[in-house]
Amino acid sequence: MPNVPDPLQELRDVHLPDPISWWPPAFGWWMIIGLLLIVGSLILWARAYRQRTQPRRVALAQLEQVKQHYAAHADNQWAITQVSNLLRRYALAVFSRSQVAGLSGQSWLQFLDTTGHTNQFSEGPGRSLRSGPYQSHGSMVASDLLPLVERWIRQVQIPARKSET
Repeated sequence: MPNVPDPLQELRDVHLPDPISWWPPAFGWWMIIGLLLIVGSLILWARAYRQRTQPRRVALAQLEQVKQHYAAHADNQWAITQVSNLLRRYALAVFSRSQVAGLSGQSWLQFLDTTGHTNQFSEGPGRSLRSGPYQSHGSMVASDLLPLVERWIRQVQIPARKSET
């Protein structure tokens, strides 16, 4: 066999494909990234909401203690004083100091009516907050006031950010 060319010499080298690139990621990685972003956003939102509503939870817990003490002792003057202090502290925690701190008497009751969308503080059982804490004996009954205060604490709109002006 004279000069027969080797057929293997005519073959070309094997070309390997380019290495797999890390970008763009596969669809599954996009799903994982999206899921992590959603879960992270929900966690941040829940944490901010919980922090923003903490004064409400604390106020409701303190109001429950006042209710229990009032149920056991039926001391109207003590309960009205405690509720008055609780409302002041809660309002100062939720609203700006300049909006709440200077209020007293009828203007305080009107503020409670306005923020609670009611008229029960200036015209109803909430009137006992005006002079009740300062009277040693009176015809004020705290049993009518306690549900009103609880409803106000639950429904008052907590501003997203409290400004300190």
